[in-house]
Amino acid sequence: MVLRITSTVSVEFKARTQVKIRVLHIIGSLELGGAQVVVKHIVEKNDDPNIEHYIYPLRCKQIDIPIEGKVLSNPYRNYDPRKFFDILKVCQKHKIDIIHAHLHKPILGALLTTYFQKIPVIVHEHGSIARPGIQYAFYRWMLKCLKKRASLFIAVSNAAAKQLTSNANIKPERIKVVYNAVDLEKFVPKPELRQSIRNELNIAPEDIVIGFVGRLSHVKGPDILLEAFKLLIKKNPNYVLVLLGQGDMEKKLLLKAEKAGITNRVKLLGFRNNVANIMNAFNIGCIPSRQEAFGISAIEMMAMKTPLVSCNAYGLAEIVTDGQNALVPQENTPSQIADCIEKLICDEALRQSLIENALAWVQQFDMFNLVAHINQIYRDVAYQNLR
Repeated sequence: MVLRITSTVSVEFKARTQVKIRVLHIIGSLELGGAQVVVKHIVEKNDDPNIEHYIYPLRCKQIDIPIEGKVLSNPYRNYDPRKFFDILKVCQKHKIDIIHAHLHKPILGALLTTYFQKIPVIVHEHGSIARPGIQYAFYRWMLKCLKKRASLFIAVSNAAAKQLTSNANIKPERIKVVYNAVDLEKFVPKPELRQSIRNELNIAPEDIVIGFVGRLSHVKGPDILLEAFKLLIKKNPNYVLVLLGQGDMEKKLLLKAEKAGITNRVKLLGFRNNVANIMNAFNIGCIPSRQEAFGISAIEMMAMKTPLVSCNAYGLAEIVTDGQNALVPQENTPSQIADCIEKLICDEALRQSLIENALAWVQQFDMFNLVAHINQIYRDVAYQNLR
């Protein structure tokens, strides 16, 4: 009996680990974003020779996050329905075993392909499910209709998983929570770069730098941080606000800074490839998001030993704990954010305590844990499809 069980387990293990699995990642674009960073980690850090990745961005023109892998291009413009049929051709040409869909439009397109070909689809929910707007309302409705066509759902946090259940009626047992990750080999503080980065940005040694990393969009709350900064600089002219990222609020933020007469103290750096290096110039990091499925920039700042002021909206509540690894304002308002920043600046012991706790906490978000978890999901889905 024991030998038979061992033999059966061995056969099943081989079936799960030795089968060749070709995965097609469908994503909106390779522009700056958390989902794009996750795909980059999954592809570039994959150490399983039996798992092969292909990446199909629906929009190919702008590439902020290059991925060292098989990135497939398409000649079609936005919203061209021929892209859908091109995906079918790609799956046939490359003998795709699993489609891994990221973000709302790719997810709906991937699920619709299952009417034409039998390929399991993994839906990776990065936060689209809870966003406001007509297109996201349509996404929620369509996901309710198409949910049975997905083999599995991945959520980037427990909060995102709950949103899938409440907004699309996805049963919890069909959802795997896989936290996003940070490259702990890349996001390492380098104090020796601090002054050179500040010189490059025209920031004086005595300046107090408040840093923001993320899309300049309403959901990320950079306008809230700018209002908090206006309160801070009235009390101390040495404050500098550095915004790393791009988005549709950029012009609005510039106009607000000009109107307040503080453009010389607000630096909008746009997209940068050397985010980790620039973070060395920060004194305080701030996450003022109105909604956040996870919060990659929060764990990046923790890894960089940057004391953090962060809201605890949605998935961020699973990352930040007030007084432990960050300061969390009771309300995500300019005045309370400004108060937390001032408190951190004035209390060195508190800063050091947050830094030490955050650095210990962030180790669990190593990207190799993410890749191992995702690879196991691929094996499970492929094995179920073979049965």
